[in-house]
Amino acid sequence: MNDYRMTPIGIFHCDAHYPYDVPRQGTLASVNTGVIELMAGQGFEEAVADLAGFDRVWILFVFDRNNGVWHPKVQPPRHTTHKVGVFATRSPYRPNPIGLTCAELVDINGLILYIKAHDLLDGTPILDLKPYLPYADAFPEARAGWTEASDTLYNIEFSDLSMRQLAWLTAHGVSCLEQFIRSRLESEPLNAKRNRLVPDSQYPDGVPLLAYRTWRVRFVCDEVNRMVRVQEILSGYRPEELSDFADPYADKALHRKFVAERF
Repeated sequence: MNDYRMTPIGIFHCDAHYPYDVPRQGTLASVNTGVIELMAGQGFEEAVADLAGFDRVWILFVFDRNNGVWHPKVQPPRHTTHKVGVFATRSPYRPNPIGLTCAELVDINGLILYIKAHDLLDGTPILDLKPYLPYADAFPEARAGWTEASDTLYNIEFSDLSMRQLAWLTAHGVSCLEQFIRSRLESEPLNAKRNRLVPDSQYPDGVPLLAYRTWRVRFVCDEVNRMVRVQEILSGYRPEELSDFADPYADKALHRKFVAERF
């Protein structure tokens, strides 16, 4: 059997640097934006001619951070209690680390393509682009396999306080937090094995906090009505830690400003 060698046509740039920064499906993240920077000197200015007339584009890319590991069966992030075959999922851990996503095409300027509603990480190599054709690519009546038995997702509601805090954090460079909250809490929000939950020492009954890097999210869960209400965003540093000069994540200055802010 022949081996096939592929060369990236471009690189993706965005604010998402870690796997947990992106949603499990790009179409669930309408606020996510990024750009594809095509390689110069390859004639790609001509290759994107007429592509701007399409609202969506298929992006083929490389899962370049899975370290060459793949698994015949994987545990999907939600909807099932057992492992399923990797070819029945969109897991990045595949025999060939090729990804496929259908994103919104906002604009094209020379070798730069502006993209919205994506699930890619910053620095992702891009292999190919193809236009999305509604008449050929959409099959709304198609069976959805094991996902048809999925659980009902939780509705996510944000308090006024949390929305002000999220807006402040986004303006100060923490732009992936809202999407992280939605993707983590929409299914099994209290499952510590799937979500990054840490104990909240202020509550003796053990109410958990959702952890995002050095930030914490306080929420309450209504199991009956399948509702999660995000109450507030907290710094993950204790006061004595913020006064310490040690700063391994180089973010304590931002946390100090956040704590001092009157929301």
